[in-house]
Amino acid sequence: MFENRSRKRRRNILLLIVALIFVSAFGLGYYLNFSGDTDLPENKLGQKEASGYKIPSALKNPIVGGIQAEADSNVVQEKEQPANAIPNDLITASTKITFKTYFTLCSHIIDKEPDNGSGFINLSKSDLMDKLPDWTINEFSSQQVILKREIQTYCPRHYIIGSKDGYIAIYVYNDDGIKILHEMTESPISILTTEDQNNLEYGIVADSEEELQQKLEGLSD
Repeated sequence: MFENRSRKRRRNILLLIVALIFVSAFGLGYYLNFSGDTDLPENKLGQKEASGYKIPSALKNPIVGGIQAEADSNVVQEKEQPANAIPNDLITASTKITFKTYFTLCSHIIDKEPDNGSGFINLSKSDLMDKLPDWTINEFSSQQVILKREIQTYCPRHYIIGSKDGYIAIYVYNDDGIKILHEMTESPISILTTEDQNNLEYGIVADSEEELQQKLEGLSD
């Protein structure tokens, strides 16, 4: 009888030891799988988040070069222009505008700037072409605009000796190539030779005031 009790006691102790080993092994495995695993692969990260484990935002949007990368790398943000940026294709108040006129008969070029450039502000190249159809745009930017044209006359630096109402008259060309009366003389053309009268019909050109006086005196002789 005492022998049977002793055997039962040893068997119970053995079962208890086995149970403790089983429980310890189960607890250790659970701890390793769910508490101590910090190097999960990428597919397990999604599973953990779905199971209630929150993934730090730093893992979703890593810092690259001091700038947080966007979640979608295919989205390219356009570079914002400064609020005070000035387009390169518009005339501004500080734009330098130059008109260059080439006079073919004397081969002189006269540069001129507008007296009031406010009428050109905010015009584009096409707007300027519509506004000044007789000019060719040689250069266009917000810093500088250059326009050119050719006129088949003499420039305003020259004097043209001709006739008007039977008297010797002096003409000049303005900036637009229009011939205008500069001065009337008291010398009738009737006192001139036939050759001089014919020359007045075509116009006798003087390049300066000094040359003008010399040629007028030559006509009077």
